[in-house]
Amino acid sequence: MVELKTPSVGVGQTALFIAWMRQLESERPDALFRDPLAASMLAALAEDPVLADVAAVIRQTHTSAAGFPTYFAVRTRFFDDEILAGVRGGIRQVVTLAAGVDGRTVRLDLPAGTRWFEVELPEMKEFKDALVEGSGLPLACERRGVAADLREDWPSALQAAGFDPEQPTVWLIEGLLMYLTDEAGEALLAGVGALSAPGSRLMLEHLKAAMLEEEGRPVRERVEEQGATWLSARDDLEQWLGGHGWQARVYAGDDPRIGHGRTVAPLPACWLATAARTGPGV
Repeated sequence: MVELKTPSVGVGQTALFIAWMRQLESERPDALFRDPLAASMLAALAEDPVLADVAAVIRQTHTSAAGFPTYFAVRTRFFDDEILAGVRGGIRQVVTLAAGVDGRTVRLDLPAGTRWFEVELPEMKEFKDALVEGSGLPLACERRGVAADLREDWPSALQAAGFDPEQPTVWLIEGLLMYLTDEAGEALLAGVGALSAPGSRLMLEHLKAAMLEEEGRPVRERVEEQGATWLSARDDLEQWLGGHGWQARVYAGDDPRIGHGRTVAPLPACWLATAARTGPGV
């Protein structure tokens, strides 16, 4: 196993927290997915003090919001299904923005010829590259890590890594938009649209607006304990995406239509969207 250098607080703790949630789901007999990369990472970092901090947050979360960890399982499965629908429909180019330690490039059943770009901050890219290499897990596609700050000129870095804007793309923006300002979120979505050929698909998650008000305070405090801060939320995803040239279907995170029989806690209140490219936007 390659030695892993844990990313900094704020960058690292949130990613490790989500990986732990995926590992908890993977251990269930009725798991909605199984993530061997999460297990490999947690084994490699078992003695890291950051993981002790994450474990404490998880225990608090279980106590304060029963069903909260289930949200991450449902979210993961929802995006898994939508990504697979896109690539099985003929798309062979996938991009994850702020990929973290997501294990889809080793665990999804992807068609031959799929090329997957994972855009991340440089220190997280380094961590993820070492994790994938050290895990010994076979890749399900051609994986390309891209070091870039999504608040800066990430499209140039993505194209320099071999991304082809003339080909349709499956885009995934998971666990990101709420950590960006409204202005940064607008710029990010505009950048995605500018690189999206006809036939492209977009999957994303965002917070409900109530999460920035008193209703969301208990969960915000948990997030802040991990060194992160929610900066934006919105309830108009269908209209927002439509204005950027995407026709979307939007679901609440606790919508039973996407829950596979699981009971998801009402907090955190999030939206999950899947969208098809319709035009250049306005």
